[in-house]
Amino acid sequence: WLPLFLTQSRGFSIAEMTLLATLGYTVQGVCAVAYGHFSDWWTRSGRSEAACRRWMMVASQLLVAGAVLGLAFATDAVTIGILLCLAGAATASLSLNLYAVAQMFAGPRASGTWVGVQNAIGNLSGIVGPIVTGIVVQRSGYDSAFVLTAVIGGIGAAWWAFGVPKIEQIDLGQEQQAN
Repeated sequence: WLPLFLTQSRGFSIAEMTLLATLGYTVQGVCAVAYGHFSDWWTRSGRSEAACRRWMMVASQLLVAGAVLGLAFATDAVTIGILLCLAGAATASLSLNLYAVAQMFAGPRASGTWVGVQNAIGNLSGIVGPIVTGIVVQRSGYDSAFVLTAVIGGIGAAWWAFGVPKIEQIDLGQEQQAN
């Protein structure tokens, strides 16, 4: 829905919309690599990888929520570009950490299955999200869709802060099966 929002609601040309969207995705790619290096450095220095990841998730969810909420009210290209860059930087951390945390929970014997199931469930948002967004946009406009997305990001931050259990390998009963 971002291309339609930028062209229909904010009046950008196809070229301007493409530039803005590409800018956000470019920042996302660069930040994914940088966050990976930061995470490795953090862990090699003896700090808790799990604690780093939990708070990166909380901060990223809050940053996404703020950037998306800002998009509901932004009208000029510079502000929208900055907000898309912030959203790209934040979502890079979300993807990186989701896979790492899943592997920490599952351990070496079940990480493939765990990540596969988690990814399958996560991909449901790619099916449901556009449908829900289309309904919200048709009934209430783009601003309501951005507000709803920001609320979901805020709920995600609270979940990572208070709902996710201690990030450590979960006993899946595999040790007993191996013996």
